[in-house]
Parts: sequence; C-alpha cells; structure tokens
Amino acid sequence: MLPSVIFCSVLCIATTITRAANILVFMPLPIKSHVRGFQPLFQELSNRGHNVTVVSSFPLDHPVANYTDIGPFIDKTRARNVMDLVRMNFITSVQLKWRIGIQLSEMVMSHRNMKQFVQSNSNSYDLVMVETFGQEYAVAMGHKFNAPVINLAPAMIWTSISKWLHVPSTFSYIPDACTQSTSDMGFVERLKNTITGLMQSYVENYLYLPKTKEVMNTYLKYKGWESRPPLEHMLNNVSLTLVNSHNAIGISRPYLPGIIEVGGMHIKDPKPLPRNLQTFLDAARQGVIFFSFGTLVNLNDLPKEKLKIFISVLGRLKQKIIIKWTPDDSNIKLPQNIMTGSWFPQRDILAHPNVILFITHGGLHSLEETVCNAKPVVGVPFFAEQNFNMKIVEEKGYGKLVNFFEITEESFGNAIEEVLSNVMFKEKAIIQSQVYKDQPMKPLDRAVYWVEYVIRHGGAGHLKSDSIGLNDFQYFLFDILFILFLYIGLISWSCYFIYAKIMFKNV
Repeated sequence: MLPSVIFCSVLCIATTITRAANILVFMPLPIKSHVRGFQPLFQELSNRGHNVTVVSSFPLDHPVANYTDIGPFIDKTRARNVMDLVRMNFITSVQLKWRIGIQLSEMVMSHRNMKQFVQSNSNSYDLVMVETFGQEYAVAMGHKFNAPVINLAPAMIWTSISKWLHVPSTFSYIPDACTQSTSDMGFVERLKNTITGLMQSYVENYLYLPKTKEVMNTYLKYKGWESRPPLEHMLNNVSLTLVNSHNAIGISRPYLPGIIEVGGMHIKDPKPLPRNLQTFLDAARQGVIFFSFGTLVNLNDLPKEKLKIFISVLGRLKQKIIIKWTPDDSNIKLPQNIMTGSWFPQRDILAHPNVILFITHGGLHSLEETVCNAKPVVGVPFFAEQNFNMKIVEEKGYGKLVNFFEITEESFGNAIEEVLSNVMFKEKAIIQSQVYKDQPMKPLDRAVYWVEYVIRHGGAGHLKSDSIGLNDFQYFLFDILFILFLYIGLISWSCYFIYAKIMFKNV
C-alpha cells in the first residue's frame, strides 16, 4: 500500500512540473502601461527558468537572467499631448482605437529591427504571448513558430476581444468602457452600449479588420507565411487569455475557463522610501494627499485655468501634498505644503499610513494600487476607460469623480472635503481592499500557473469554447427561430384557411 501511495505522490508532483520553455512575448505597440502591467509576469517566468524573449518598445531598465529584450521600435522623444484625446464620445472613441492601432502598427512594424526579427529563422519558441489591442495581427506569430498563443488583455475584455473568444458580452449589463457607464444602465446607456457593441462586433470587420490584415500581410512575411490561416481563424484559436482586471476594481461578468483575471500583478510589497520622502511623510501630522495623473497626462499640457484650480485648492489645504509633476514655467509659485517631482514610487507612498487620499486620473494600475492599500480617491478622468473606472469607484463608494471639463475650485474642493470628512469613503476602501486581497493565490502566481498549464498541456485546447466555429446565425439560433416562425406561420395560415372555408360554407 505504501509504495502505491508514494508512486501516486511522485506522479502527481511530476505532472505539475513544467519543463523550461522558450517563450516569445510580442507586444510591439508603444503603449507603456500595457507592457509594464505584464512585465512582472515575464520577469517571474524568467526567474523560474524559462527563456523569455520580449519584443516591445519598453525594454527593462536593468538586465535579468533568461530575459531578452528586442526593441525599442519608437523614438523616445515622441510625445503626444493627452488633451488631443479627451473629447471622445462613445462612437469616436471606437474609431480612434482603430485609427491609432493602424498608425502605431505601421510605425513599429516598418522598423528595420522589427523586420529583421520577423524574417529571421534562427529562433524557435514553445509558446507565444501577444496583446491584440490594436494589433490583432500579432497572433500570426503563433503560426510563424507553430506554437500555442496566449492573449494578454490590458483591461476587462471588450467586445472586439470577446467575439473572437465567444465570451458572453451581453450589451444589457456588460458595459464597454468607452460608454462611460457601469453595469447599472438605463435605457440611454444601454442604447449607447448596444451601438458601441455592434460597431465592434460587425462594423469593424469591414472598416478596421481589412487594414489590420493589410499590415499583417505587408510586414509579417516569413518562411511559410503563404500557408497562414485567415486572421479570424487564428484569433478564434487563442489558447488562453490573461486579463488585467479584478471584480473588486471592475465588475462581475461571466468568463470561460480559458480567461483568467490577474489584475494587480505589478503590485509588490512596499519598499523603504527615500529619506527625503520618508521624512516628509512622517512629519505630516494632518496627513498627506498624493496627486498623480499617471504617465500619459502631463500637467503642463493642461489649460492654465485648470492647472490653477488644482494648485489653488491644494495650496489651501492643511494636509501636505505630493504631486507627480515638474513645472515647465518658472513663474509658477507653489504653496509651501506642496512637494513636486518628475517621478515618485507610487506603490510605496500609498502604503504609508499618513497618506489619507489619492487624487488620480482613474488609470487601472493606479486604482489597483489604491484598492490594495485601502485609500479613498478623488478621480479626474481624461480618456479611454478612466471615466468608466471612476464611475465604478463611485458606485462602490470609496471615491468621488470630478468632471474635468466642468471642474471649478468649488467642485474640486468639495470633492476633496467630502471624501476626507466622511468616514464612509475610508470604510468602503477597506472593504474593497479586503475583497481584493482575499484570493487563494497572488495574481502573479496565478498568471504563472496558467502560462505553465498551457505549456504542460500542449496548448490546452480544452479551455476553448465549444461554440467556436458557429456563426452568429447558429450561435443565436436565428436559423432555428426562422424555421420555428415559418412553421408557426404555416400552421396559422392553414388554420385560418380552414376556418375561412368552413365559414364560407355556412354562409
């Protein structure tokens, strides 16, 4: 009996051990937050012995064993004023995603280093990881290396991704971030959500996907590329999707077994702060407010009257203020309670007990960090999913949203005062933090497990939906409904005909 138990134990352990694999990560688009959100996964895989090659526009700052960067493919001086993006509505935001995706794809794929990598036949990979946001053609790298593909979603998957995976994306209660609505939608919100969903489900197949195929066929030419399946087929056959989201920050929605939420992988245990920051925070008897609009929003790009509102309100507060910002105007005079800098260790600052409020743009990574540290927030969203994120924050009760276009000193100041004075916001933040932290395993460990699961099971095809292969008429039973209504119509007509004939005879 004992030898049998030992044999079974050894067998179970053996089946969970994954051999070291050669993994390709293909995320060439220059969207920093998307790459940085998944880089901890790439590093952890390399730490566990896998050979990871990352094709991106954002190499690591310091070399890591078993981790090879290929890139960047952009001019580091390239910058875009975020104010060009803020006036987007639910329709133009979808069109903007299409346009930016094609423009950036052509820019990076035409780079000579990218061409050299694509055409090289000197490498082989056991697994390919791609991001398909605005770069659906990336999935073709799985065909080039004859390897299973894992999709990396930088936020809760939207209709453009859901349709390829055959994941329910019901417009009545699963909002698209571009509509700026939560799951509690009225008629107008559901109408907007439906229009956005139909655009991504059908319109983009004619306006956007052909241009993506053109990029793929122009730049992804490698040995054997002529035998490549249609792009739609490759997108249907992704093995696994890792999603940077969590229901404590987002919404609850149905997922298939091959879709795993791993939001917060970048969050690590807090590190000691630099001495000047530690002293500043420790000495703040009235508390500290941390102000950061992330990597894309530069306060210098804001209209002067908006910037004046922020400085004026924050300067009147009794709390100390830390602002991620370096003024480009020497004439700007900052109040004594404000510290500024081009960069701050946000995660470590939010972990300090004297930080009592986080003023944010509503970016996903920032909200993941503030929820992890149970800090209430005041959000001033600008574009993309930021407004959607902050509306969820308000719905869950641990923060307030301030409309950037309508912001005044009064509205901004009132929002700060309400969040600081009402203990409910802090209590709700603690509840959301407890929900987020109460997981059977850390998000990074979960992501590594599922990546190695796909490797162990040769692509794990059993995780895919059995509905893949059905067209919309079959999936939604339109063909059955047509026959059913036709049958009912024939019966109704026959009954009417018989009734009319009987009545005619009686007459």
